Amino acid sequence: MIILLDIEHRKALLDEAYRSERQGTMEERRLLFEELSGQPCRVSHYLDFRKEDLRAPEISALVTSGNRSLWGDYNLVQDFTEFRNALLETSKPVLGICGGHQLIAMLLGGESAPLRRLAPGEVDVHPDYAAGFLKEWGYYEVEVSPDPLFAGLRNPIVVTERHFWHLVRLPGAFRSIAHNLNCPIQALRHVNKPIYGVQFHPEFHDGEHPDGARLLRNFFSI
Repeated sequence: MIILLDIEHRKALLDEAYRSERQGTMEERRLLFEELSGQPCRVSHYLDFRKEDLRAPEISALVTSGNRSLWGDYNLVQDFTEFRNALLETSKPVLGICGGHQLIAMLLGGESAPLRRLAPGEVDVHPDYAAGFLKEWGYYEVEVSPDPLFAGLRNPIVVTERHFWHLVRLPGAFRSIAHNLNCPIQALRHVNKPIYGVQFHPEFHDGEHPDGARLLRNFFSI
């Protein structure tokens, strides 16, 4: 069984329209992960998660969602104590997506920050969100390093990005395994454990851009 860990802040879910949208999104991802992994998948909110959940013998892997909320809305130490402890002790595969990628690194000593501010006259690709900052929003090329996560994929891969925040420093036990010109840490991996993070969204893919689906299948086969 796969755990899909929803890391959206509860404050954001007070918006009834967004809460309904989020529930639909989590259900879509749950079904996608079941299809790609061939295993059941259940959704758990981070405040309900306990490290023992990942210890359970029926659990084979954990995937985190992304999040709309800013990191300043969270108390990272208090809110994610159980998830951090699970990361420290587990030998099972973990994949952080977008905000989850940043979260894994920050919980273990890394640092994140916004991408740079736009230069005068530079086009804002998504002006309704974090206006004035560089954003990756849409399909982008990402250069990858040799790793089982990218087995069978071309280089560069083409994946969906939806972010203006990124990692600027990794914890000592991690290395970057993907990059592009905008973001030097597009993916990370623990040096000894199958703990991964990807800044992009492999769950958003289509027939013309299938790399995200292959990446997820690779992860679930690890």
